Amino acid sequence: MNKQKIALIVLAVALFVVLQYIIFDKLEQIKQEQMLSIYQSGYSDGLKTAITSLFEQTQNCQTTTIAIGNLTKQVIDLDCLKTNSQP
Repeated sequence: MNKQKIALIVLAVALFVVLQYIIFDKLEQIKQEQMLSIYQSGYSDGLKTAITSLFEQTQNCQTTTIAIGNLTKQVIDLDCLKTNSQP
């Protein structure tokens, strides 16, 4: 083999490796963007579910308890307090 063929083969292999790296990098970036989108969608759905649950649990002037770790709070609809305190 002459030097030109060897150089051509080396350059072709190097180009192939660089293209594979670029393609792999783009695929990983797309996968990360999809995972972020799924995470944000799940967060939004969870928040919506939690708020809807609070609305349902405090309906008809009922109290409900919110617990986060060791902390708890009692929640009640303020409209119920206004209605009960008016003569």
